[in-house]
Amino acid sequence: MRAAADVRAAAGLAIGLAIGPAIGPAIGPALIALALPACGDAAPRLAGDRGAQAPAGPRVVRRVEPADLIPADLDLVVRVDVARMRAGLGQAAADALARRALDEAPDALLESALPRADVVWLGLRLADLEEGDRVVVLEGRMAGLAPDPDRWEAAPSSQGGVSVFDRRGSVDARADAARVVALGDRAVALVSAVEVSSVARVLRDGPDARRGDPAAEGLVSLDLRARRLPPRLERRFPSIGALVAGVERVRAVASLHDDGVRVDAEIVGVDAAGAGRARRFLEVLRDNVAETRHAELVEALSIEQVERAVRLRWLLPAPVVLALLSGRSPG
Repeated sequence: MRAAADVRAAAGLAIGLAIGPAIGPAIGPALIALALPACGDAAPRLAGDRGAQAPAGPRVVRRVEPADLIPADLDLVVRVDVARMRAGLGQAAADALARRALDEAPDALLESALPRADVVWLGLRLADLEEGDRVVVLEGRMAGLAPDPDRWEAAPSSQGGVSVFDRRGSVDARADAARVVALGDRAVALVSAVEVSSVARVLRDGPDARRGDPAAEGLVSLDLRARRLPPRLERRFPSIGALVAGVERVRAVASLHDDGVRVDAEIVGVDAAGAGRARRFLEVLRDNVAETRHAELVEALSIEQVERAVRLRWLLPAPVVLALLSGRSPG
């Protein structure tokens, strides 16, 4: 049995599993290949709210859940349970890890909201990661959170209990937040420019039926709806193109256990043949890693296929996790 302190520290693996580089060559290529306010509550009077009037017509009063703000056009949704991380790591360490996961979406309001958050959702479009189309939603104790009135101005909202703020002037980069949506004092969302109209639509019409919906379990969970590679990449990499085209969805949960961090994942193929290609790819990846000095990484990785679902269970011991997070070789 590993020391409890080591196991708690290993919780940091969750951020790496969700976002990327900390997990190194053992699973990063696989993911890349497979992917390539309560009713009637008044919204808080945030700084910069100059009493903008709602559009003509009846105000809609409907409880909007934080995750409902992520539209279906964002194909990767990651849920980070910051509260559970704080319980295991302490607030400073957990907030640092969560900030690391969100460091590509810098904003002063995000920095203010993060220490208040219990859960963070990050919605991304994999095909446009470099451009940065995204929605970041933070749920927690947001009472009194105030957008800078010099940078944000109140915008009309037809949804009861929801405040909307738009950035003054132009947005410097596509990934920068162009709109802030406050759900009473329960949650705040930062929306990049391309996603403003989509988030406005889900506020008006209700959540998208096919939106990403990570499980509310573990330290980190994710839901990925795989899409085909662009035609030019399919022609250049036909084997990878066929692999990606055969995958419909990937869902995963990273949770803390006595012996380390366990990852449970399910890859759903468009059919049994597509699932089989994914299974064989992962098995080859596992076997190749097992023949290197990183073999300890995959000792407890199991892969099985049931019809068009491939299920993975992976227990990473605490020392391995700590080595990965620190950038050291686990071997």
